[in-house]
Amino acid sequence: MRILSLGFPMPGPSVDNHTFANAPTFFDYDALVVDPQALSRLIEEVVSGSAEHTTRSGERVVNAPTSPDAVGLADLLRDRQEETARLLARGGLVVCFAYPNVVHHQVASFTGCDRYFWLPAPPGLQYREPFLRRGTGSEIIPTEHDHPFGPFVHQFRGKLAYQAYFADDAPGFPDLSGRVFARSAGGAAVALELSLGRGRAVFLPPPVRPPSGDQRYAYSNALQDAIRHTLRLAATSGPPAWLHEHELPGLSERLAARDEAERQVAQAQDALTAAEERVQELDRYRRLLWQEGKYGLEEPVRDALALLGFRLVPQDIDTPAQVHLEVGRRGQQVALLEVEASDEAVGMDGHYRLRRRLEEAIAGGKPKRGLLIINGYRTQPPSQRAAQYQDALRVAAESLRYCVTTTEQLFHACRAALEGDEATVHAFRERLLTTEGVLKED
Repeated sequence: MRILSLGFPMPGPSVDNHTFANAPTFFDYDALVVDPQALSRLIEEVVSGSAEHTTRSGERVVNAPTSPDAVGLADLLRDRQEETARLLARGGLVVCFAYPNVVHHQVASFTGCDRYFWLPAPPGLQYREPFLRRGTGSEIIPTEHDHPFGPFVHQFRGKLAYQAYFADDAPGFPDLSGRVFARSAGGAAVALELSLGRGRAVFLPPPVRPPSGDQRYAYSNALQDAIRHTLRLAATSGPPAWLHEHELPGLSERLAARDEAERQVAQAQDALTAAEERVQELDRYRRLLWQEGKYGLEEPVRDALALLGFRLVPQDIDTPAQVHLEVGRRGQQVALLEVEASDEAVGMDGHYRLRRRLEEAIAGGKPKRGLLIINGYRTQPPSQRAAQYQDALRVAAESLRYCVTTTEQLFHACRAALEGDEATVHAFRERLLTTEGVLKED
């Protein structure tokens, strides 16, 4: 099984990761995984000239006619359209994260180019209003547990957010071999499979945030399992309608037992999902000790601060946060938050970000404190780590009078909070808001 992923990170030996521009020919693969937003970005970058894209053979992609040393964007896109059709004609699978359609008006010599031009649609339907509609929500309910992609929706339930939904009441939809396997809380079809000739297309709600770190492997493994299952089922032709007339002794009992086993599997899957969610409620705090990056480390840092009684404003992970705390008669204390991790001692990158924000606050007449939370030598056991910061960072923090603390210290404060040790938590909060420089161990 060979998979080509376009714009969605899928690590694994069976997967090639490329863009629409530099990917090999589509029909040489068994399945495509496509992020249409990534395609839209590529198209607009070529049109505007804000980024350079090349083909597999090194030719530049330009928004102009094809020339001896460059490929026209319109020609490239039409090639991909033909390659997708050939992949489906040989029984291939397209997995697509569902977003509302948009039209790219500025593609030269390609009137009507849109986000889904490359994917054939069932007869009488198009991937736009009224069949594909704009809508957003995070409550996604699996409805068909035996669908190959049902486990994917189960596993990442709570981490997916639909950006579009399908009108499964469209005329002729049931006759198109369309199968909905997840719906919104209000019943909208947010995950479905369509039969496209000999091939299939599966539409999924995208992740709330682009996966990073270990999440990329979890998403990739789940998608590969679902793709493998789908291709395996497609290779097995269904029985003829008259076969039920030819019974065998004991077969009906075995079929009933299989149905009961499937019901129990669905129940067990629900229980597993609930158990995994309960594990993550606590295990996320252990990520403080070893993770890095915005989604790997800053997310659990924000969760940990919330557990300790702080309020994060805004809550959007993609926006720099302020930490708020009500402290009795002193009113509300506010600190600007930055997070930084390194395999070595943490350097000055986090300091530069925090300094810029502190200076902007002063210029705006609203000076604030700063809080830099670091995870130095993150791959080593905490007990074996040297000083997690370069001395230049210590000097800078003392000069600008902001607090530097480690995620290990934050972890121990979280453990105290979970144990109900309010005195320790209160003392830690006070030290975060009053320390000027590196927060020392108790």
